[in-house]
Amino acid sequence: MLEFSKKVKNLFLIKTARENRALSKDFDIVEMPIEGVVAYWLSLKKILGNKKNNTLLEQEIKNTSEPYVKHLLELLNTSLKPEQIARFAAIKKKTILKDLQRKLILMSISILGMSTNENPQKVLLRIISKFPISPIYEQQVFEAAQTIVNNLNQKNLNKDKFFNIDHRLKIESLIINLIIYNMLARRKNHQELTKFLPYIRSFYFAEGLSLIIDGFDYDFIKYRLNLQKKEILEHTETKMDLSADLCVGIKLNLAYAELRTIARSYLL
Repeated sequence: MLEFSKKVKNLFLIKTARENRALSKDFDIVEMPIEGVVAYWLSLKKILGNKKNNTLLEQEIKNTSEPYVKHLLELLNTSLKPEQIARFAAIKKKTILKDLQRKLILMSISILGMSTNENPQKVLLRIISKFPISPIYEQQVFEAAQTIVNNLNQKNLNKDKFFNIDHRLKIESLIINLIIYNMLARRKNHQELTKFLPYIRSFYFAEGLSLIIDGFDYDFIKYRLNLQKKEILEHTETKMDLSADLCVGIKLNLAYAELRTIARSYLL
C-alpha cells in the first residue's frame, strides 16, 4: 500500500492512466479543454465568413461526430431564430448530461467493485438498479462477457471493441464491457490490468482503474471518483453553454471580435 503522502502527490496526475490510455481521435466535448472548444467555434466563424454558407455548414455537420456540437450545427443550419436555437440547445444539453451522468455512475460502480474483488453478478445488479427497466438481460451480459474473457488470448479477438470503456458507447455495450473488467479483476492480479489501459478511451474509467492498480483503498477511490464525476459534469455543462452562446452568436452574424469577447467570459 502506498504511503498517504504519495497518494496525495499522485491524486491529480495518475501517471499510468495518462501514459497508457488511448486518446480519442474524435472531437469530444467532455474531454476537450475549454480553450479547444473556443478555438473550434471561432474557426468555424472564420470558415463560414459573414454570410451563412450552407454547403460548408452541411459538410461540417457530415464530418462532426460529437453529438452536442453536431446538434448545434444542425440547428444553425435551420431557419430557426436565435432564441429558438438557444431553447433547443438547452433541451439537448439536459438530455446528454443525464446520459453522461448515468454512464459515469455505472463506471464508478464497476471500479469500486473491482477494488474489493466483488462478485461480478452483484456488480451487475448494482448497475441494473440504476435503470427503471433493465436495458439488457443479465444472462445475455454474462454469456457475452464470459465468452470474451475465455477467449482472451485469441489473436482474432477485437480488443479495441471489447476492452474499450467510453461514455459514447451504447448502454448495452458499455455494461457488457464493464462486466468484462470485473471478471478480469477477479481472475488476475490487479497489476496485470495495466495492459488493458491502452484500450480505454474514458479518462474517468482509466484513472479509476489506475488507482486500483496503484494500490489505493476503497474509500480513497470512492472519494476521488465522486469528486471527479462532479467536476466532469460541471465542466462539460460549461463547455456546452459556451458552445450554445457562440452558435447563437454566429446565427446573429456577430463579428469575429465580438464572438471572441463572448468566449473570454468563460475563460480566466
